[in-house]
Amino acid sequence: MTEKSFDAVEKLIQHSLNYPELTPDKLLVMDEKLLTKIATPAKMELVKVIKAKSPRSVGELARLVKRPVESVSRDLKTLCFHGLVELVQAGKEKKPRTVKEVLVIPLK
Repeated sequence: MTEKSFDAVEKLIQHSLNYPELTPDKLLVMDEKLLTKIATPAKMELVKVIKAKSPRSVGELARLVKRPVESVSRDLKTLCFHGLVELVQAGKEKKPRTVKEVLVIPLK
């Protein structure tokens, strides 16, 4: 991450923490309980690949991460439930899409 992008993220976080009602679609603040449910290496890889590669379907995402479709679908269900990603109907397929731009883990 460049210094410029880090500064932009820092400003977004500060703005979101001060005015959460204005940026609910961009920021997810995770407590310890939520962190243990969604911040697993496998789930975070899914989020990163969805953001970077924009797969057209769950099957394509599974191929990209070299995991069975069933386990990817299970992890996507959890990520969708907690508002990190969404599945958008695209014809016969469901396209995974990231919803949040920033995850915040308060250390207090």
